[in-house]
This record gives sequence, structure tokens and C-alpha cells, in this order.
Amino acid sequence: IPSCYNRHMDIATRRTQLDQPNGHVLVAHGYAEHSGRFEGLINALLQAGYDVSTYDHYGHGTSPGPRAKVDVGLLIKDHIAARQQALHNSRCNELILFGHSMGGLISAASALIYRKDLRCMVLTGPAFIPLLELPKPVVGRLGKLARYLPGVQAPAAQSTPEHSLLSRDPSVQEAFDDDPLNYHGAPPLLTASTMVIQGKKALEHADRLTCPTLIFHGSADELTSPEGSAEFVERVRHAHPDADIHLRVIDGAYHEVLNEPEKDIILRDLLLWLEKH
Repeated sequence: IPSCYNRHMDIATRRTQLDQPNGHVLVAHGYAEHSGRFEGLINALLQAGYDVSTYDHYGHGTSPGPRAKVDVGLLIKDHIAARQQALHNSRCNELILFGHSMGGLISAASALIYRKDLRCMVLTGPAFIPLLELPKPVVGRLGKLARYLPGVQAPAAQSTPEHSLLSRDPSVQEAFDDDPLNYHGAPPLLTASTMVIQGKKALEHADRLTCPTLIFHGSADELTSPEGSAEFVERVRHAHPDADIHLRVIDGAYHEVLNEPEKDIILRDLLLWLEKH
């Protein structure tokens, strides 16, 4: 476990006006995007009395590195280090983790590897099983192949003007496409392969989870599999029948449940759950 945050990425922390916050949330964004896309969530958390820390993953947003060409395993190590830095400057003794998509996988893996100083965790559309169209004969040797050909792009589902993969609200896709900090295009093989590998590892070691966890997943998600979230929950409960872990599948929702028409209800439920924990 790294003792310092060594990728030279900035962690920004915003504090509620309360003398003593209700908690401190570390937000991990998804693949190809950046932390600025979570302003709605961040503002709601601040208004509810939480301090919030954010950062952009290596190769994403304002952070250095080749655009979206990343080893997800290293991003997990970065996240553990980011937790340590956020907690060092925190007014709280524990952190709450929030992660979306690839950031959901990263947050979950981080919680499985380093279980200290965590209060609870919320995930949306976590990429335990990313829906990438990778050839089956390649899957078993993804890691080695990606090291030789890291920049090669993996085939993946793409949004079209007629059908967004992010949200049923067309303005969400339009805003994503117009944002220069987002990555546009198929994922590099290094990213795709390591995401699949780390998702499999997280599922295999789900029994190590010790913090209360709430997962939201859209039933119509075409980027990450709802079955992956269900399998994660099932594995945790099999190992710990009394585990405080819950999955809410949002009927008809796409990948970004916090940008769907039901977002106000989902955000309300998220905040109520945090309040109880």
C-alpha cells in the first residue's frame, strides 16, 4: 500500500459550513470522464453537511498521462493513496467512498484491499463486468497482449445520435460530447483488458468486504452489467449472511443513474442511506 499519493494529481476538498461535518466523501469518477461531471452529487452532499474530496484519475480530465490509456490496477493503488491523503486533511476519522462505473470498480477494489478507516460505500453502475466486445480467445491472455499493444483500441459499444448509452435524457449525451475534458473513442486495449481483469478479481475477493455498501444499477445499462453488481452482492452475502449490503436496480435506467429522470429520487435515497450510516 503506497504511503503517499505519487501520481501528482490534485485532490480538491470542499467543506460544508458545519463546524463538524456529517461525514467526508471521496468521489471516484468513471472511465473517459472527469470529476467535474459530478457537480450535482457534490453540491447535494455539501448541502447535506458532508465534506467532499475529488480528483481526476491518471490519464483523465486535468490529470497527466495519455488520454484514457491506463492500467486499472494502478488506478486502484492511486485510489488507496488518495484515501490516505484525503483522510490526512480531513475533519473526520473515516471516509465514505463513492464510485461510478470504472470508479465504482476502483472504489470497491480499494475497499477490499485496504479496509481501514472506511465508514461506508456507495457505487453506481460499477464495472465488475464491463460490457466490452472483446474476442473470447483473447480474454485469457489480455494482460500480456495489452503490455505489447497498449494503444490498440478494443471494440466497444458506442453511443449514436439516436441512442445514448449514458442516459435517456439526450442532453446528458450532448453535454458529454461537447466536453473537451472527456475522452471520445473506443477504449485502448490496456484499459479494457485491465478493467476486465480487475473486475474479475473484485468479484473473486468480494468476501473481504467489511464496510456497509449500497449499489445502484440501471437495468438497461449497456456499458456495465447489472449482473456483475448482483454477483458482487451475492458473493458478499454468501460469505457474510448479515452483511449490510444492498443493490437497487433502477428499472429501465441506463448507465448514469444520477443523470436519469429518476435522479432526484435516487439522490434522496442515497442521502437517506448515508444518514443512517
